Amino acid sequence: MIDIAPLARHDKAALCFSGGKDSVAVLYLLRDHLHRITVYHNDTGDLLPEIMEQVEHAKTLAPNFVHIHGDARGWTAANGMPTDLLPFSAHVVGQAAAQGPRMVQRYECCFTNLMAPIWDRIVADGNTLVIRGSKTVDVPRLPVQSGAVVDGIEFWHPIQGWAHTRVMGYLRDVGAPHNRLYDHMTSAPECARCPAWWGEKRGAYLKRYHPELHRDYMAGLQVVAAEVTASLVNLRHELEAV
Repeated sequence: MIDIAPLARHDKAALCFSGGKDSVAVLYLLRDHLHRITVYHNDTGDLLPEIMEQVEHAKTLAPNFVHIHGDARGWTAANGMPTDLLPFSAHVVGQAAAQGPRMVQRYECCFTNLMAPIWDRIVADGNTLVIRGSKTVDVPRLPVQSGAVVDGIEFWHPIQGWAHTRVMGYLRDVGAPHNRLYDHMTSAPECARCPAWWGEKRGAYLKRYHPELHRDYMAGLQVVAAEVTASLVNLRHELEAV
């Protein structure tokens, strides 16, 4: 059983659905109440087929489903590819004196293409409760805790205290569709070919199951690596001189 007191306090509630295991778990936890909830999904335009399958399944469960369509690949082509380490030469300012590729810090791309569009739509639709699959084990510090109220909007994270193993066990127990991604990694990527978020360890998975996506992914990584390596060489020289 789940305490639905947060849901009872609001007339309009939004569930952020990525297609990953945590949002699927929350969808199932609240499946008896989905008639009172609008499920929002932001498609970045670069989803893995496995995630697209989860999204299509969610549509069969949620009577109120909003599918937001984006173009992250087009945005990066115009503004620069994301990277976990941003060399000065790839920054928009450094580009005035450099000839290499332009890049952006990974959160700039994520905010523009993933976070902002879904948040703006949720606010525009008048929702006062936002439900997420955020968990404490996912990040060192959650930006917003479950129960917090920001600008009149309450946040509810029903599985905030769950471990990854509990999520996977729950999905098995309720008969949710199995996503093979989680046989290989802990978190699912929002964009299949994003050259940032190196800790996701997508390379081996993409090579095995999606070789065409893997080629694009590696091409992006190689561009990033060339720029980052040049800066790291200078950093190493400085450290060795100390």
